[in-house]
Amino acid sequence: MSTKISAAARLLAVVALGALSTPALADFVRFDAQSDGRPDLAALSDRLDREEPLIMAALNVPGAAVAVVRDGETVWSTGYGLASVREGTKVSADTVFQVGSISKTLTAWGVMHLVETGQVSLDAPIESYLTRWAFPPSAFHSSGVTVSRVLSHTAGLNRVDGYPLPGDQPLPSLEEHLDGNNGGGQSLRIEMEPGQQFNYANAGYTLLQLMIEEVTGQRFSDYMQEVVLDPLGMTDSTFDPEQVSTQATGYYPNGVPLPHYRLTEQAAGGLYTTANDLALLLAASMPSSDGGLAGRGVLTSESVQTMMASRDMPDGSVVSFGHLPEHLDGGLAGTGNNGHTEGWIANMVMIPELGEGIVILTNSDTESTGLTLRAWTQWLGVSETFTTQAADGDLDESRTILLGGAAVVFIGVLVLIIVTAVQARGGNRRWLWQTGRTTSRQFAVRGIITALAIGGLIAFLAWPERQVYVALLPAEAATVLVTVVLAVAAVILRASTRQASK
Repeated sequence: MSTKISAAARLLAVVALGALSTPALADFVRFDAQSDGRPDLAALSDRLDREEPLIMAALNVPGAAVAVVRDGETVWSTGYGLASVREGTKVSADTVFQVGSISKTLTAWGVMHLVETGQVSLDAPIESYLTRWAFPPSAFHSSGVTVSRVLSHTAGLNRVDGYPLPGDQPLPSLEEHLDGNNGGGQSLRIEMEPGQQFNYANAGYTLLQLMIEEVTGQRFSDYMQEVVLDPLGMTDSTFDPEQVSTQATGYYPNGVPLPHYRLTEQAAGGLYTTANDLALLLAASMPSSDGGLAGRGVLTSESVQTMMASRDMPDGSVVSFGHLPEHLDGGLAGTGNNGHTEGWIANMVMIPELGEGIVILTNSDTESTGLTLRAWTQWLGVSETFTTQAADGDLDESRTILLGGAAVVFIGVLVLIIVTAVQARGGNRRWLWQTGRTTSRQFAVRGIITALAIGGLIAFLAWPERQVYVALLPAEAATVLVTVVLAVAAVILRASTRQASK
């Protein structure tokens, strides 16, 4: 009898190990290639169609839009989920999102246009173009705060984050914002030696917004529409909230919707745009397969190179104008930008050497774009970007919980299996129906226990977050899967047997 029980236990363990060969795990690292040797776009779209809804469900993200760029053109774009939960409006690649600090990349294009037309010099102190505002006194001279240093966050400025206001409330002026009417109470000032270190400064781009208005005599939003957005074909994009007729609704992590906010600091974080429009920006930042130059005539390719070029700083950081550059494995350089404001997270990344880029927009204050980026980098076969690495950091807690919980359960299951095996070997444990003294009520109770165990396994296999963990933490997910299946098997084995009659 003990042999039969042990055989059953071994069979259930084999079933548990067989679960590791599921298609989801096999697809984790397998991507087909096109005839030219580059990864097949259909493989990426299939994976995103499968994983993106799971990621959104697990992290409570209502909607997302994704666009993929290759060789200077948009090759695929789509939307997932809802732009408005209350209205049931679906997201498309043309749904308007707020994108936070991705606005800075467009602002850099606007500044480079002024440089090309001779109206601004990158090496000139930004204060030389201002009449409406001046730096407060500090230990550092404002002559070191050049246009190029403000563009690259290396001007030694303090971090002054603005605050969004609902549409029915008046916004402070640029000067008021720079003087401290910005929600944080701090005025913009020089607090470090310019040109020595990277220090992310939102208000530095508000200063660039003021410079553009003073140099051109135009509102910032009008200037950007005229010289950057419309010429790039980004006709569904604007910096003017009054020009936005419809947009997605932003949501807090708990699913509570936000009102449609506006910002004084448009250059730093006030862009309204779509995935398809931002894909046009990425495409214009790289040469096209038909010979089109980066810049697409809006800027010269030399200006685009100047803007995107990586610069090493004395503090060890790497900077550029309006972009966040990073070094990837194999000598590749990645660049792009990301945005995070209340109710919205956005990301765009490109690898110019490969001609590849991706845009991801969400209407949630929950970070999920790094998880989508992981699918893209794995598809390309390149190392993870810093955004995915940051998402990995967020997953550390989940990793610890998964492995810690699995270890505790596994030890308990192991003890249970050993005890059952010892009892069976000594002839003290038999199948329930062979003990000769099991009542119908006991059969029913143990049957319910068995049904609950199987139901729990089915629920676990259908759990959306488990599907996400299979993609993002495959080793941990596999470990947990084996542990859960073995635990269910042990419960069923224990419920199907009992002490033999003495």
